[in-house]
Amino acid sequence: MVVTRLHIAIIVLVIAIIAGLVGYYVASVTQPPPAAPQRVKIAFIFPGSVTDTAWNEAGYRAMEAFRGRHPEVDIAWVQGVYDPAQIEATIRSYVEQGYDLIIGVGFQFGEPMAKIAGEVTRDVYFLAIAGAPQYKGPRVSIGDVRTDQSCFVAAYIASKVTKTGHIGYVAGMAVAELSRCEIGLREGLKYVGLNPDAVLHVVYTGDFHDVPKAKLATAALVEQYKIDVVKTMGDGCQLGGISGAKDAGIYVMMSGTYHPEIYPEGLLLAEIWDWSVIFEQFYQDYLSGKLKTQGGQEYWINLENNGLKIVPGGALPSNIWSEAQEIINKIVSGQISTGFRP
Repeated sequence: MVVTRLHIAIIVLVIAIIAGLVGYYVASVTQPPPAAPQRVKIAFIFPGSVTDTAWNEAGYRAMEAFRGRHPEVDIAWVQGVYDPAQIEATIRSYVEQGYDLIIGVGFQFGEPMAKIAGEVTRDVYFLAIAGAPQYKGPRVSIGDVRTDQSCFVAAYIASKVTKTGHIGYVAGMAVAELSRCEIGLREGLKYVGLNPDAVLHVVYTGDFHDVPKAKLATAALVEQYKIDVVKTMGDGCQLGGISGAKDAGIYVMMSGTYHPEIYPEGLLLAEIWDWSVIFEQFYQDYLSGKLKTQGGQEYWINLENNGLKIVPGGALPSNIWSEAQEIINKIVSGQISTGFRP
């Protein structure tokens, strides 16, 4: 057989193809697989018990909701970190362990986070829930809840069910969401034509964890002013307020979570704080590089983004709840001012 130039060219081409396939196979076998993307590590620090039916439980539930949406994130958490020295030591520990995002669920975390943020050199970012705005900085973000909105609605409802014309508010300390609630209560009472100075009776116990003190404060308001509705807010303070309301047989409105089983015959409403809305925003701002390029952010949960929800209790008449829903719609649409603007 005569071998032509065409035959030679075909043979060379076949050899080249075989050599290329062999080389590709060898390279694919011998080269290491690409490295898996580094997992984001987020630490959550709670100042109280995550079963307090109030502030800490709301934060814990939100953390679990966030975890369920993001299995790619490594999450650590700790509860009962309340003392200032303990808070700073815990934050530093998570920094040293290489956590990327550290979230403190309480106003107490703003100052130590700002201090530590000024010392760290690697990319770690902090979020203080209800942290004072003055601590917001290049690495520190803050988040809060529009309790002025929910408490405006609470005041409207209280004005419709009270028989004595006197309403109580028992809370832990006059800070952040607690003092903002008082603003909303006062504005809600004004809206229905009542004088809050005459109708609203407020006690800040000065301690979030003192259940007996809050219970006694509620009893004192019942005895002195004949209140028949009480709004409660703040960890153990809320438990104490509910217990006092139950003993006195008056209505109660709770904050943070929804636990109708505690006092089903007396619960008018519960405002639910879904902090996962803020956790999600914070996380996405980290992934996008926004925290690095623009610094700390300010986040809110409110009626508009559904991070703040109002749920009627079993003691709330359906017709008054229908009226309250109209008030909620007007707040969301901007027709009603609740007395506070971020």
